[in-house]
Amino acid sequence: MEKPHILLVEDDEVFARVMSRALLHRDYEVSHAANEQDALQLIKSRRFDYAILDLNLGGHTSLGLIAPLKHSNPELRILILTGYASITTAVEAIKLGADNYLAKPADAEEILAALLANDQT
Repeated sequence: MEKPHILLVEDDEVFARVMSRALLHRDYEVSHAANEQDALQLIKSRRFDYAILDLNLGGHTSLGLIAPLKHSNPELRILILTGYASITTAVEAIKLGADNYLAKPADAEEILAALLANDQT
């Protein structure tokens, strides 16, 4: 059986490395993109089961990745991570198709719990 595949879009290289390692140890396959352009290339080339998106990517928002991700796999679950939690962006992310929203700092257990919350698979 194939491992579930997670797209991690995070511009903080240290956090991305730590999170990728933690997810790998929990039997997930992880692809990392540090920016929106790299993420879009991965979305075109791979099928993902889950996505973890840092809301703020070097001054740009990652919300524009939600539609292409959902288009590539309508069942894909998306978690938005942010160090700048606000009700406005949470509502916008959910309206665009994100499944959950979590404020940083968060560890792998919290992230997986939020990502898998209400997952029917």
